[in-house]
Amino acid sequence: AEQVVARERLRNESTRLETNANELQSQVDELNAIVKTRQVERQQLQVLLATARRELDERRQGLSEEEQQQVAAAAESRELRAELEQLEAQRETLEADGARPIALEHLPTPLAKTVFGHEEHFRLKGGRLVYVPLNELTDLLKAELPNKVWRLKDVPEFTETIGPVQGFHLQYTMIRRDVTATTQAGPVVRQLAELDQFVLLPLSEEIGETIAEALADNSQFRQLLETLRPGATVVTVWTYPDSYAEFRQVKKWLFQRGFASAARPLPEDQPITGSPNGSRSAAQ
Repeated sequence: AEQVVARERLRNESTRLETNANELQSQVDELNAIVKTRQVERQQLQVLLATARRELDERRQGLSEEEQQQVAAAAESRELRAELEQLEAQRETLEADGARPIALEHLPTPLAKTVFGHEEHFRLKGGRLVYVPLNELTDLLKAELPNKVWRLKDVPEFTETIGPVQGFHLQYTMIRRDVTATTQAGPVVRQLAELDQFVLLPLSEEIGETIAEALADNSQFRQLLETLRPGATVVTVWTYPDSYAEFRQVKKWLFQRGFASAARPLPEDQPITGSPNGSRSAAQ
């Protein structure tokens, strides 16, 4: 009787395995059919694409030289319009996204760490590209502030200047703010020191290299980029309205070498600034 039961179990297990195998084979056949269908669809798309390209080339050949120039100009116009829309969107983002505040509790305790992001900065104005030592200057700012904030005990704000570093001064303003906090012992007034704003002031408006000079071998721009890691550094270009076309050249050059880039549009005659409330106009 036990042998009969064992044989029945084996028969049932064999049937179950055969059923599973059939189901798996059906799934494999179905997948193979889907793959073949996708291959046919891709081949059809390739044929349609090749046909469309051939028709486009034939139409272009049938155009006069003037008409071909008009087509090229229209394409360039669309590209420029898209670029300007991107720059405008970045400008709006810049106005809403400034440097984070530097908070200091119970003067004159050390500053909280400020993160400015892993970027290297350049300025593009009048067709001239120049390195902006924003990281170096803000490092000096963070090192200097612990020795300066004591002044806020006597005055509500003060302005100081750091530099120059590689052709730029950094002028900053610190302010004192009283904050009332409710505790178990009652209201307590604390004093906070905040960075109101900083402004980068160039020693000259003519500093930097033309785009042709900057992209040439052994330029200051290229020598500096050789010290950076593509893929790990964002190259931010603070761009003025007279240099949007030059920015497109720089952006293309950086992309070809693996660098991510970002434009930070600036209105004419406004310096590079940072503040907890975003970018703002500075008095000239």
